[in-house]
Amino acid sequence: MKRLISIFALALITVSLHAQNNTTCAVIGTHYNADGELVISDPSTTLQVQITVVKEQIIVGPYAKYAQRYLDVRPSLVERTTYSVSNAKISILGEVTEPKYNDKKHTKANSYLGSDTEFARVSAERMSSSVMSIEDAAEQAAQTIFSIRRHRMELITGEAGENVFGAGLKDALKTLDEKEQEYLELFLGKKITTTSTHTYTIPLALETTEYPLARIKSQTGLQPATAADGDIVKLVLVPSATTPKLNYINEVEASSKLATAVRIANMSTCSVMVKDKIVGTTTLPIFELGRTAYILTPIKK
Repeated sequence: MKRLISIFALALITVSLHAQNNTTCAVIGTHYNADGELVISDPSTTLQVQITVVKEQIIVGPYAKYAQRYLDVRPSLVERTTYSVSNAKISILGEVTEPKYNDKKHTKANSYLGSDTEFARVSAERMSSSVMSIEDAAEQAAQTIFSIRRHRMELITGEAGENVFGAGLKDALKTLDEKEQEYLELFLGKKITTTSTHTYTIPLALETTEYPLARIKSQTGLQPATAADGDIVKLVLVPSATTPKLNYINEVEASSKLATAVRIANMSTCSVMVKDKIVGTTTLPIFELGRTAYILTPIKK
């Protein structure tokens, strides 16, 4: 009887090969898929890389130059902003969903009490309308810090009396901590840390193992890969020494009339590097670094 090629056979090849030794394999060329549809397959890999950038901003306190005298600490006297790549995640690109348009309006009200990036319009140490020199104001603020600490200790040890206990004691201590932090910032300044995630989609090319993603400069942040300066951020692929073998399916010569071409992915180490430092790594099956094999086409009689 004439031998007929099963329309499901080639689809079953991929499933069975993937099941053995976690081998990722796909048919090359025209074939029928599991739904009986005639398709053309060109196995390829597209990676998605997510880079986390950390922005650290130092804002100098108004009494910074008096911190050494009154608190015996040396804060930064220069405002600065630095950027760095903290980590990266690498994955095979899945289904991409388009973001939905949101036309809601957002209103932000500024507070005169200050914010993460600025100090209060009227400093916390001002207790009267009397005009003071900045040095005298700094000394008064330092004395308030020590007074807060003494009062906190009195509450903890019970020397302040028995009127504050339980949940009330916890709230009182929290309030004192927040007030001390507010005064300390006048000397030590503010440190604001902001993180942002940047996503790159990388279609891979045959035998290519390095893909420039961007450049990072500590003073200005993330730049395009084509920028003139900054440390290069790149995706580096290191293929394993061997590609998995097909244990129980016989490989044949490409010239065989019953040969079916399949692409076997190489389990490669994928890393994101900033200059010479690895900030993220994982192992993924990469078709572009794998090999092509020819196997007997499953048939029915």
